[in-house]
Amino acid sequence: MADPLPRPKVWRHRKLISEHAFDKLRLLDCTLAEFETAIESAEIIEAVELPGASGAAKELVLAIEWTRPLHLVVVVDDDRAEERIVTVYEPDPQRWSGDYRRRR
Repeated sequence: MADPLPRPKVWRHRKLISEHAFDKLRLLDCTLAEFETAIESAEIIEAVELPGASGAAKELVLAIEWTRPLHLVVVVDDDRAEERIVTVYEPDPQRWSGDYRRRR
Protein backbone atom coordinates (compact mmCIF):
# COMPACT_ATOMS: atom_id res chain seq x y z
CA MET A 1 0.00 0.00 0.00
CA ALA A 2 1.31 3.47 -0.91
CA ASP A 3 2.02 6.04 1.75
CA PRO A 4 -0.92 8.37 2.38
CA LEU A 5 -0.78 11.84 0.88
CA PRO A 6 0.05 14.51 1.69
CA ARG A 7 3.27 13.47 3.40
CA PRO A 8 6.57 15.22 4.11
CA LYS A 9 9.00 15.36 1.20
CA VAL A 10 12.22 13.54 2.01
CA TRP A 11 15.06 14.45 -0.32
CA ARG A 12 16.98 11.17 -0.67
CA HIS A 13 19.21 12.08 -3.62
CA ARG A 14 21.03 15.09 -4.97
CA LYS A 15 18.73 17.80 -6.25
CA LEU A 16 19.02 19.05 -9.82
CA ILE A 17 17.12 22.13 -10.97
CA SER A 18 16.19 22.21 -14.65
CA GLU A 19 16.87 25.35 -16.64
CA HIS A 20 13.10 25.78 -16.97
CA ALA A 21 12.59 25.62 -13.18
CA PHE A 22 15.48 28.03 -12.65
CA ASP A 23 13.91 30.48 -15.12
CA LYS A 24 10.53 30.15 -13.35
CA LEU A 25 12.17 30.95 -10.00
CA ARG A 26 13.69 34.08 -11.52
CA LEU A 27 10.27 35.15 -12.85
CA LEU A 28 8.82 34.63 -9.36
CA ASP A 29 11.68 36.70 -7.88
CA CYS A 30 12.65 33.76 -5.67
CA THR A 31 16.36 33.34 -5.01
CA LEU A 32 17.99 29.91 -4.86
CA ALA A 33 18.67 30.42 -1.16
CA GLU A 34 14.99 31.22 -0.52
CA PHE A 35 13.97 28.24 -2.62
CA GLU A 36 16.29 25.84 -0.77
CA THR A 37 14.86 27.03 2.55
CA ALA A 38 11.26 26.75 1.28
CA ILE A 39 11.64 23.16 0.11
CA GLU A 40 13.19 21.90 3.35
CA SER A 41 9.71 21.48 4.86
CA ALA A 42 7.80 20.73 1.64
CA GLU A 43 5.26 17.95 1.30
CA ILE A 44 4.27 15.56 -1.46
CA ILE A 45 0.65 16.09 -2.49
CA GLU A 46 0.57 13.79 -5.56
CA ALA A 47 2.84 10.95 -6.65
CA VAL A 48 2.82 8.53 -9.58
CA GLU A 49 5.22 5.83 -10.72
CA LEU A 50 6.56 6.57 -14.20
CA PRO A 51 5.57 3.80 -16.61
CA GLY A 52 8.46 1.94 -18.20
CA ALA A 53 11.00 3.55 -15.88
CA SER A 54 12.27 1.31 -13.13
CA GLY A 55 12.77 3.19 -9.88
CA ALA A 56 11.34 6.47 -11.16
CA ALA A 57 8.39 8.52 -9.94
CA LYS A 58 6.91 11.96 -10.52
CA GLU A 59 5.89 13.95 -7.46
CA LEU A 60 3.90 17.15 -7.11
CA VAL A 61 5.33 18.93 -4.10
CA LEU A 62 3.93 21.86 -2.12
CA ALA A 63 6.26 24.35 -0.47
CA ILE A 64 4.58 26.91 1.78
CA GLU A 65 7.61 28.30 3.62
CA TRP A 66 8.04 31.23 1.23
CA THR A 67 6.16 34.48 0.67
CA ARG A 68 3.64 32.58 -1.50
CA PRO A 69 2.86 28.87 -1.87
CA LEU A 70 4.79 27.05 -4.59
CA HIS A 71 4.19 23.80 -6.44
CA LEU A 72 7.17 21.85 -7.74
CA VAL A 73 7.17 18.94 -10.16
CA VAL A 74 9.97 16.58 -9.15
CA VAL A 75 11.13 13.47 -10.99
CA VAL A 76 12.75 11.05 -8.56
CA ASP A 77 15.21 8.75 -10.34
CA ASP A 78 16.53 6.10 -7.95
CA ASP A 79 18.71 4.50 -10.67
CA ARG A 80 20.60 7.76 -11.21
CA ALA A 81 20.34 8.78 -7.54
CA GLU A 82 18.94 12.19 -8.40
CA GLU A 83 15.79 14.25 -7.98
CA ARG A 84 15.14 16.62 -10.87
CA ILE A 85 13.04 19.70 -10.19
CA VAL A 86 11.37 20.04 -13.58
CA THR A 87 9.23 23.12 -12.95
CA VAL A 88 7.98 25.38 -10.19
CA TYR A 89 4.90 27.59 -10.19
CA GLU A 90 2.41 29.43 -8.01
CA PRO A 91 -0.78 27.35 -7.76
CA ASP A 92 -3.91 29.01 -9.15
CA PRO A 93 -6.44 29.46 -6.29
CA GLN A 94 -9.26 28.86 -8.79
CA ARG A 95 -7.90 25.38 -9.54
CA TRP A 96 -6.74 24.34 -6.06
CA SER A 97 -8.30 24.00 -2.62
CA GLY A 98 -7.63 26.77 -0.08
CA ASP A 99 -4.63 24.87 1.31
CA TYR A 100 -3.27 24.15 -2.24
CA ARG A 101 -3.18 20.40 -1.56
CA ARG A 102 -6.14 19.21 -3.67
CA ARG A 103 -7.37 20.03 -7.16
CA ARG A 104 -10.87 21.49 -7.37
